[in-house]
Amino acid sequence: MKKVWLSVAAMALLTPMVAETQTAQAASWHDGTPKAMRGKYQAKKHSAAQGFGDMYHITAKTYTYDASGMPQIKATKLRYKKISAHTWRLQGKVKTSAAVRFSKLDEKIYFKGKKFAATDYGSKFSKLSWATKVSKFK
Repeated sequence: MKKVWLSVAAMALLTPMVAETQTAQAASWHDGTPKAMRGKYQAKKHSAAQGFGDMYHITAKTYTYDASGMPQIKATKLRYKKISAHTWRLQGKVKTSAAVRFSKLDEKIYFKGKKFAATDYGSKFSKLSWATKVSKFK
């Protein structure tokens, strides 16, 4: 009888070690944009020839980027995931035109407090990519 109980006890102890463990994915994709990130952001001018600093306008369903002398880029069908503290990856579709030749947006965005920076995913943030939250564009 003791052998039966020992074998049952051994099976009970070894079963969790043999069973497969399921791994959870750390970051998953979400539709739209993060609520905390929504708003208007404007960078400082880089030179006197530049009419205005780069402007970013983020709503629940759109991401708009304006640069002086460049066509406006407006992305829709957005999705995002958090990749590290204060940093998100944002993807979306851009309507192409004669001036805009790409159809996909893939950005890395840093946001903390009123500081904001955006760059192509896979690139490092530069001094020129930093912007501040504003109530209206200048």
